[in-house]
Amino acid sequence: MIDKLIQKKYFPLILFFFAFGLFVVNNSNVSIYILDEAKNSECAREMLEQNELLKPTFNYNLRKDKPPLHYFFMMVSYSIFGVNEWAARFFSAIFGALTILITFLYSAKFLNRKTAFFTSLVLLSSLHLNIQFHLAVPDPYLIFFFCWSLFLFYSALETGKLSNKILMYVAIGFATLTKGPVAIALPGLIFLLFLIFTKQFKWQIIKQLKPFAGIAIVLVIALPWFILNGIETNWEWTRDFFFKHNLSRFGGEMEGHGGIFLIPLLYVLIGMLPFSVFIIPAIKLAWLNKKNTFLFFNMITALTIIIFFSLSQTKLPNYTVPSYPFLAVIFAFYLNSLPEIKTNLKPYLIAILIISSALPVGGYFALKADASLSSASNTALFLLILPLGVIISYILLIKKKPVKSIFAIVITFILASVLFFTIIFPKIENNNPVKNSLQYLENKEIAYYKRFNSSYLFYLKKKLPGLEENEITPFFEKNPDGVLISAKKQIDQINLPADYEIIFSGKDLFEYSTTVLISKKH
Repeated sequence: MIDKLIQKKYFPLILFFFAFGLFVVNNSNVSIYILDEAKNSECAREMLEQNELLKPTFNYNLRKDKPPLHYFFMMVSYSIFGVNEWAARFFSAIFGALTILITFLYSAKFLNRKTAFFTSLVLLSSLHLNIQFHLAVPDPYLIFFFCWSLFLFYSALETGKLSNKILMYVAIGFATLTKGPVAIALPGLIFLLFLIFTKQFKWQIIKQLKPFAGIAIVLVIALPWFILNGIETNWEWTRDFFFKHNLSRFGGEMEGHGGIFLIPLLYVLIGMLPFSVFIIPAIKLAWLNKKNTFLFFNMITALTIIIFFSLSQTKLPNYTVPSYPFLAVIFAFYLNSLPEIKTNLKPYLIAILIISSALPVGGYFALKADASLSSASNTALFLLILPLGVIISYILLIKKKPVKSIFAIVITFILASVLFFTIIFPKIENNNPVKNSLQYLENKEIAYYKRFNSSYLFYLKKKLPGLEENEITPFFEKNPDGVLISAKKQIDQINLPADYEIIFSGKDLFEYSTTVLISKKH
């Protein structure tokens, strides 16, 4: 039945809407809280409010972290759905579903539909990928345009079609508007390596890709905004973005996000569970079949991304996510080849069982150990669905039903993602100090001292003035019912007068800081 379904012309449409549905699960009921989500969502809100396209701002001050494409899409979404959690995350889910779709379509075109189907299953069962496409951050946009540009490159080489070449440069242009120069440098490196390793690094072949016309297309799409922004901000945004948020991130550790060379590989192994347990035999099989240039291209691409970010001094789990679709192709080719290669799957299922058993246990004790999250510790037990599903998969394997065994794992991990977003994370998020403290801020004059939780801005929808220590007393003299937002560590370092009190205190989720609200005693 499944074999017949995946051969239908309308199956890609079914796949897109299934992926989209998975990536929007409970999006409207979980607050904008995580630091990156809060800053990106608020920046887009402020730009919409000010009818601003050139100057990204956060707390109405210039934000120099990212180019604007994701802000533009969020602004469109806000205009349609209003400023809310659903709208902030809407296009992340769209681009996530598009990523699943293009990976399926190009795998089907250059391999076969069954392998393409397995590729989709590998991606949809990744909890980390599900999380990425649930977040209001630029990564879903980058992942789509980056992957699309690479698939188009391979397709252009194979087919010679002008449309593939034009769209490849269009995708690079939009990726550049999403993340900056890395969207040009990294695909360019992959193109170069693939041409060298396949002995196609010849001017005759390069000329067929129309590089000069391609450069013009990329510049027409990306350059105008960078120039207009530079003029508008007196090049302040340009200096900070290119030197601090690109060169400095690659050449030095920023914000404590460093680590050893192998950290990005570890991120990939964790992020692509459960099928990352097959990484060694899958890459070995792909290498043995390297005459299949599409497989070889996916292997070159995935390894280049991982090694590139291993060399970067700043290392974050989301950096290597663009490698997932290409690794998924390799894993899918391996899974589809199981009947022929006759691999003993039992050791791999045992490995998945051990890992999946550790997740609910580790999650339970990790939440229990954090006083602010201990009330949610029992929700980790919902992840017991993982070892249960793997046991069912093992039983199916014993009954010599390897394909059904693989499906059981996929269904189990997809259900675990749904449970995470509908039960586990919402329960954790009940301890969100911003959500729990908004009642104290209604109709009040508000300021902050030293630092504040970024998500306040998304819900307060107004500028928060920052105060120095000597400005706190004048603020309360002028606003007797006012509220000061800060962090406990900062407040402990100053001497507050006796007539001030902390009216709310809550530990920030996933961070070491504690948010406090201060008002004057009445």
